[in-house]
Amino acid sequence: MNPYPDKTVFGLTGGIASGKSTALKIFGQLGWEAISVDGIVAELLEQDEMVRQALKERWGDELFFSGIVDKKKIAQIIFNNPTERLWLESLLHPLVRSCWVKLIRKSDKMRFVVEVPLLFENNLKSYFNKILCTYIPMDLQLSRILQRGANVSEAKARIDAQMSSTEKVTLSDYILLGSGSEEFLRCQINQIIKSLPPIFQ
Repeated sequence: MNPYPDKTVFGLTGGIASGKSTALKIFGQLGWEAISVDGIVAELLEQDEMVRQALKERWGDELFFSGIVDKKKIAQIIFNNPTERLWLESLLHPLVRSCWVKLIRKSDKMRFVVEVPLLFENNLKSYFNKILCTYIPMDLQLSRILQRGANVSEAKARIDAQMSSTEKVTLSDYILLGSGSEEFLRCQINQIIKSLPPIFQ
């Protein structure tokens, strides 16, 4: 299944804090249309009244502060309770997927990269021509999550909520090492783009 056969669409995935957002930014700077699933989720939480009402009914008014969804509270709920995480994913994922597919179909650009953290977990490989995966060692991944303000148990829960990074690597077409500098990541992406067959150029 390819919803957009006349366009080149790459999926970008990887473990949490592995450099996906930086890689997406670099692709955008190189002229590709860069789409962030996390960005779409943020818009839905802010603007989609059906989503907001469902969250309120499930988790109560205390999830909102001055009308704004408290994402930290959501994280605390879903990473400590797999049932709640699955409920939220079942609510958001179909909406999010519909959004980025429509964006690609309507765009006049020809090359896209879509950052999808749970690409393999949600069986989305068929939506993309190629899959790129950012990778960093587990100890660095844990350190980066802690730097973002999580405690050790929260950090481990977030890592455990996804498919292992090593498994994602084995399922991907290209691997990006996210443990170095941004310039190192840019060099890797440039090399991948140069190596692409003409059909993807």
